[in-house]
Amino acid sequence: MTQPPVVALRACRSYDLGAVREAVRECLSSLGPEADCFRPGLTVLLKPNVVSPRGPDRPVCTHPAVVRAVAEVAVEAGCRCLVADQPTFVFADRSRDALRPTGYHDALKGLPVEVDLLGRDGYEPVSVPGAFRIDTVHVSRLYRSVDAVVNLAKCKTHTQTTLTLALKNTFGAVAPRDRLRVHAMATYDAVAEALADCYAACMPQLNVVDAVIGMEGVGPTQGRARELGFIGASMDAVALDRVTEYAVGLEGRVGLTNAAARMGGGPAQLGDVTIAGADPDDLKVRLRPPPALGRSFPALFGRIAERLVYLRPRVNPRLCVACGGCAQACPVGAIAIEDHAVIDRRMCVECFCCMEACPVDAIGIDRSLLSRLVGR
Repeated sequence: MTQPPVVALRACRSYDLGAVREAVRECLSSLGPEADCFRPGLTVLLKPNVVSPRGPDRPVCTHPAVVRAVAEVAVEAGCRCLVADQPTFVFADRSRDALRPTGYHDALKGLPVEVDLLGRDGYEPVSVPGAFRIDTVHVSRLYRSVDAVVNLAKCKTHTQTTLTLALKNTFGAVAPRDRLRVHAMATYDAVAEALADCYAACMPQLNVVDAVIGMEGVGPTQGRARELGFIGASMDAVALDRVTEYAVGLEGRVGLTNAAARMGGGPAQLGDVTIAGADPDDLKVRLRPPPALGRSFPALFGRIAERLVYLRPRVNPRLCVACGGCAQACPVGAIAIEDHAVIDRRMCVECFCCMEACPVDAIGIDRSLLSRLVGR
């Protein structure tokens, strides 16, 4: 009989390296020897969440202390270790300095750890049997070339997926063309299923979630910092996401987790998970969810609701530096760069990729009055 997946939780109230190191090591120890992907001679890739390279003063990226703590475990075990991700707007830029704003280079000083971009060696096709939406996903060759991937997620709200956790974090290993294709689907359920397909093509060997300080509201880049106070780990990304959703008060509300479970990628419900360490009820904090539309209103409202209740990306011309990152990230080509970015409302699918890609937070949300009144 198959044993239920194990999720390890440990309280961690600050990013003091000693506290993070202790919580990470206790989590990994609780998973047992079968979760050990740190062995002499193995090449291990640590994949943090770097949707947009920001410093540790904001809860946008996986914190450098978490990256350092896991890297230490890998190096001490005799592994070759590298840290890599592919930020949203660095589609054309192959500079290895693209991740420098995150603070990872400084945090990893003294360790023989390479920091690079996942797109360095290009992408290769991976078939997804039983796919919902995408039966072939193009995945980073670097990601697929290593012996083990350790997925270092950040607990944040997300306007298109409700939360971004371990499952969503693997999306950074997917080729830009597939990312654009997924975001262009626009509807919540379609995006959730397409992301589940992408996860099936690049499942990591181990998952760690940085939930020391998370984000609530308009995530994944412009929400408000919220202290959560824990670190979690599991071999099973679906199980880890299920437990984390419960701990932040959003259990059952994340379509991606449900879609991945329907594919057979993990447990269908919280009761199918074994929890080691801290009790999630003792850690519980209710995150304010992101504003979201589409699935909140009965179908009978139809296009009337679409016109009266909306969320749209809005450019602040005073902040925009006309870098073109938003135009690169837009899956439908709805953005032109003039003196500042200009969004064609007729083409926009309201996926907010532009907001994620903007390095100066010049793109916010234009929210209708009715949307504010209904509290979404």
